[in-house]
Order: sequence, then structure tokens, then C-alpha cells
Amino acid sequence: MNFQVKKRRGIGNVITTLIILIASVVLGAGVIFFGGSMFQTNTQSESIKVSNTHIWVNSANGSSVTAFAIQNTGSKAITINSISLRGLPLANSNWYSCAPANCGTSTNVNTDLPPNYNPGVGVVLGDLASHPMTSGPISLNQGQATIAYLKGAGNIAPIDAGNTYSLQVQAGQSTAVLQVQVITK
Repeated sequence: MNFQVKKRRGIGNVITTLIILIASVVLGAGVIFFGGSMFQTNTQSESIKVSNTHIWVNSANGSSVTAFAIQNTGSKAITINSISLRGLPLANSNWYSCAPANCGTSTNVNTDLPPNYNPGVGVVLGDLASHPMTSGPISLNQGQATIAYLKGAGNIAPIDAGNTYSLQVQAGQSTAVLQVQVITK
């Protein structure tokens, strides 16, 4: 028996080292990219704060008005997607708010809101100035606040006076849910 030894050629040590080095760099870049995108996603958040909530019902004509202050406490601009009372969504044509630059001061946000307002004329807030109210969607930049009034939300009737209902305000991924008592005006 005669064994023949053949010389087999493989890749050299230098080429093997280069392949391992390049693979390590590519994997490292992938980890850095993934970690960076997670950090960026977590630093930009949506958050809202709803306060100073009221629901008034007029026993004479059965109309109802809901009012609240809303503040963007997140790190990016938001637009209110939906508002519902008693689980009933309200069309944004029945949302009335004033310009955040005018009425979004801490005096107005923290002072009890008046039950009387007129969408065409406005509302007199804590700073004793009349602020015009406009209908439609509500958008707030980071740190801004506004006052919102809702007409006919939740089909509140005079019989509901004294009851407490759930008010839900949603802006993007952020939701605020509050329990509000109905008061006769």
C-alpha cells in the first residue's frame, strides 16, 4: 500500500484574521446602532396632564358643558386624538379651546374655570381677560397648556347631576383618565 499525501491549500492565517476582524467590527456596529435607536426612542415621549376638570348641566334647558385644562408634559409636540365622556366619543367640532400662548398660563390653568362661555365671544379666565375659543383639534408643543370646553359631551342630562363619570383624553400614545362629578349650574 502506497499512501500519497496531497498538499491541501486553505485560506491563510492573514486572511482568516482579517475575516474575524471584519466580522467583529460589523457586529459591534450593529450593537451600537441598535442601542442608539433604543435610546432615541425612549427619550422622545408623549405625556399629557389633565386638571381642573368640571362638568356642568343646566337644569332649565338640559344643556351640558365640560371644561378642563390640558398640558403637554412630554418631550415632543402632541395633537389630541380623541375625547370621550362616559365612554362616548365626542366629535372635535364640539371641542373649543383657546390659543396656548394666550390662555395657557399657570394662573388660568390653576384657577377654577367658569361654567359660562360663548364659543364666538370667548371665556373670562383667571387672568380676568376674555379669551376667544376656536373649534376643532387641539395641538400643543412641549410644555404648552390650554383650556378646553366641550359642548354636549357624554349626553349629560339634568338627571345626571351628582353622578361621577369618566373623562378620557388621548393624545398619540398618551391617555389621561379622570373621574369628574356632574354639577348643576
